[in-house]
Amino acid sequence: MRQFIVTTLLAFVVLFVICPSAFLHPSDTLPASNDTRLIAYIIGQVQNNLLHSQPLYFGTFFAPYNNTLTFSEPFIVSAIVTLPARFVTNNPILIFNLAFIIGSILTFISLFIFLHYLLMDKLLALTTTIIFFLSGFHLTYLPHLQLFSLWPMLLAIYFFSRYLKESRPILIDLFFLMVTFQLAESFFPVYLIFFSILFLYLAKPVNLKNIFSRSLLFLPFWFLLLFPYLKLNATFPEAYRPIRDAAHFSLGLEEIFTSYHSFVFICIFVFSLLLKNKKASSLTSHFLLLTFSLILSLGPVLKLFGHSVKILGLPIPLPYTLFYYLFPGFQGLRTPSRFIILAALAATIIIGLKLLPFYEKLKNSTKYFLLLTLTLILILESRLPLPGYPVDITQPSVYQEVKKLPNNAIILELPIKLWVDDNHEIESLRSLYSLVHRHRRLGGFSGFSPLAWIDLVNKINAHGLDQTNLDHLRSLGITHVVEGNKIYPL
Repeated sequence: MRQFIVTTLLAFVVLFVICPSAFLHPSDTLPASNDTRLIAYIIGQVQNNLLHSQPLYFGTFFAPYNNTLTFSEPFIVSAIVTLPARFVTNNPILIFNLAFIIGSILTFISLFIFLHYLLMDKLLALTTTIIFFLSGFHLTYLPHLQLFSLWPMLLAIYFFSRYLKESRPILIDLFFLMVTFQLAESFFPVYLIFFSILFLYLAKPVNLKNIFSRSLLFLPFWFLLLFPYLKLNATFPEAYRPIRDAAHFSLGLEEIFTSYHSFVFICIFVFSLLLKNKKASSLTSHFLLLTFSLILSLGPVLKLFGHSVKILGLPIPLPYTLFYYLFPGFQGLRTPSRFIILAALAATIIIGLKLLPFYEKLKNSTKYFLLLTLTLILILESRLPLPGYPVDITQPSVYQEVKKLPNNAIILELPIKLWVDDNHEIESLRSLYSLVHRHRRLGGFSGFSPLAWIDLVNKINAHGLDQTNLDHLRSLGITHVVEGNKIYPL
């Protein structure tokens, strides 16, 4: 219990150093700009859905499409964890910051638990936890709560690792529970879980029959979480990302070393490789996972300095291409670069295991000194604390009129913006406004937008509310227009 309290307090301090604005100005400041406003809206909307008995994936944006929260990550776990706060405040910024703090502290604690299990040395586990948590590979994803708050993924890998060693059924049940939590929060880390346990299993195979039989209890929950997304892909062919998108959002070979500004992390990793370890065979699965993740982060073709590397005029294909066409769900991914977070986790484990024989010979005072020194260096490298981004969610007075509209009213807010347009941030603010007035709206900002919606927005911006656009909007059920702090029927 004492160790848990100390680790929690340390996690709190580390997070405060990273982003003090989340603690000091939680009601009107976010850790990043547009993406965090989207996540704040999704968490708030999921809470509205739970409190008002609406469909779980109901969203007010992108009307008249249904279940529009499926256009992005679900964030159901964050919404449930912070739901008690709704009895105190309706402020979505404060609730986001609470979700950010809780999820990040749980990530720190979960990583420490996992590394302590592997290393059996508290101070080395704490040191490697700090190395990962404060590395650029992790801090880069702070605006994306689904990749910064990784506690369900980490606990899933931890429980599976213990199951391989102990064969206790409760551990595989806890593993599947964490997988369920991860599905309810964000889908991409589930791939990271799968590939992690695959390499662990290949290193130490066990009876798969027991694993599959205990998964049956969780299948209904997985179906309920995934079915709306499967329906989305069936409804919108454009939900399948073209492989060119994957190539664009993948890392160039040099970006592994430059994009994340994690030179301290890389230097520690290289230094650890120089150390001898009598149990080198135990590192094999982690080295394979590291190599595999790095290769996947490079995407479908090899790039260098922003350009595809070509031989005889042809790009060099990478294994991601096979996964894109053959592995379920990969056609819905567009950011292979995110596999770097799994590579960083594997590298952290290798660092810990390689340093362990060396660390065991040190006095505790030396270990504390190294921990403090590395922490300060990482803080300086990342230029912490990170700035906060003020956000004013004070609604224009017109939204008091919107709130009085009939329940079936759908509004069009002008000017309407695509995410590529100037000043498109207004759309994420309008989404936050909708948490109060709770009416559906044509506009939106999310990870996915239907092509027909994009086409309509372009036509409105090009021709205004001409007769053709009016007829189209009326056919979609749009009833009112909000423009210049005024509202009028369509």
